[in-house]
Amino acid sequence: MKKLFYHKIWRVVLALLAFVAFSCAAPPKKPTGPKAPLEKDPFSILSEKYYNKAIKYEKEGELRKALQSWEIVASLTPTDEGVTKKIETLKTQIQTVADQHFKKGLSHYQRKSMEAACKEFLTALNYNPNHREALNYLKHKLAGEDYILYQVKGGDTLKEIAEKTYNDPHKDFLIAYFNDLRMDTKLVPRNTLRLPVLESKTAKLTIEPKESAKEAGEISAETEEMLSKALAYYKVKKYQETASIIEKVLEYDPANKQAHDLINESYYQMGKLLTQKKKYQESLDVFNRVNSGYKDVKESVAFAKKHLAGEHYLRGVKYFTEEELEKAVKEWEVTLTLDPNHPKAKKDIENASSLLQKLKEIK
Repeated sequence: MKKLFYHKIWRVVLALLAFVAFSCAAPPKKPTGPKAPLEKDPFSILSEKYYNKAIKYEKEGELRKALQSWEIVASLTPTDEGVTKKIETLKTQIQTVADQHFKKGLSHYQRKSMEAACKEFLTALNYNPNHREALNYLKHKLAGEDYILYQVKGGDTLKEIAEKTYNDPHKDFLIAYFNDLRMDTKLVPRNTLRLPVLESKTAKLTIEPKESAKEAGEISAETEEMLSKALAYYKVKKYQETASIIEKVLEYDPANKQAHDLINESYYQMGKLLTQKKKYQESLDVFNRVNSGYKDVKESVAFAKKHLAGEHYLRGVKYFTEEELEKAVKEWEVTLTLDPNHPKAKKDIENASSLLQKLKEIK
């Protein structure tokens, strides 16, 4: 009997020991690596994305884009000295390449090869938009009669005019420089700007409004001539030139169906090209010039808005990581304006606003 009692006691002791051993064991580790992507820091994901972009742009020779990507990486990882050094090296490299192209342009200019000189000066400016010597040669020594007169319309900006004229909004600095304007100058409707022709030596094309009405027959003949010119531009996919001419046609003949069809199609194709280049703000601006019922414009606008909302959201994240909370909130508000169903912007605005309030209380 006593033996049976001790046997039971021993079984209880063993059970207790097993329980204690199990309780003291280390908890199982959470899965890491690719099996747990949701636990990865979102800012590190963003940093990695732009790091890869920077490397890609460098390999492709897109040095300015590479620099912009490295600067974003630096904003997300401000303590990374390697990234800071990379930015400094790249800035030096960009300046060196810009100077090399300027010297080539100078050599062409001295040999009276003006087209080649213009190309090299523009390449220098693509690397360094603030290259004063290249700008000076383009404005004062190469700017003969090759220019377009552009009449400013309500809401026009330098970037928009550069996009329409050169298919590159980043050439806005050229328009500002050639017209002695500041980059932040608000353009006045009906003022005329002088836009340099960059691609080739062409006859001066003036698109100023005429001061007086012409006889009906003369207007009709000019309209036909302008339509023919616009169609020629359209066939070689020069959509901006097409639209610019058609706008003049519609001043003479607002009910001209062919002109309306052609301007809708031109802006539609421009919008599609800009979307393919991921220039969503520019594509949205162009699509807004097309009749809302034309082809799939509504869907194209929605697509551009959604992607543009994503860009503003990421810009807000960048500002947030730089502790510029008010700017972050503004970017996220724009995000919601473009995409009211954005999954994160509303909550991020609430969090940032709450943090701002706490910081004000501390001060």
